[in-house]
Amino acid sequence: MEHMERIGTRTLDELGRILLPSELRAKLSWTDKDTFAMYYVDRNTIMLQLMEKQQGTKCVFCGTAEALTTINGKDICGSCSEIIKKG
Repeated sequence: MEHMERIGTRTLDELGRILLPSELRAKLSWTDKDTFAMYYVDRNTIMLQLMEKQQGTKCVFCGTAEALTTINGKDICGSCSEIIKKG
């Protein structure tokens, strides 16, 4: 395992969340909507691994980033929108 650097201390909130410090997110270029795998290492250690870097908005059905429309907070491309309309 690489050299570890302590970034800070955080408290688990009532919903089980831990806020990652902005310094850490900036250092790793992590942004909202990035996807992570979580691993249990031992009783006192977990690991986060970046799985998918969001490069912008994508259609929730096919993943394309072209001709998107937001409907009820979800991004849908023109092709998938047409398929739904025909449905």
